[in-house]
Amino acid sequence: MTIQILDGEGLIDKNELDFFLKGNTNLEDVEEPIPESWIPISGWKDLQTIVNVNDVFKNLISDLKENLPLFKAWYDNEKPENEELPLQYNKITTF
Repeated sequence: MTIQILDGEGLIDKNELDFFLKGNTNLEDVEEPIPESWIPISGWKDLQTIVNVNDVFKNLISDLKENLPLFKAWYDNEKPENEELPLQYNKITTF
């Protein structure tokens, strides 16, 4: 019901919602190798999908690769969900 209300008010991006609910549902392995061992395969597969969700994420993979120590520091936080995301990704919607 909440999603329907937010959608009716134009506050939900349907592509973001779809990704949030499903993630990467492709059963195929991704071709691009994981750049670091600390990145889980499921997360890497999701990154391959989220870059197409909207323009905010289109450079996420290249930004991650170019700033691995920065993203690793965020990843290693005890509660990364309470920390600002690296780079410009701290300006995305809370959804």
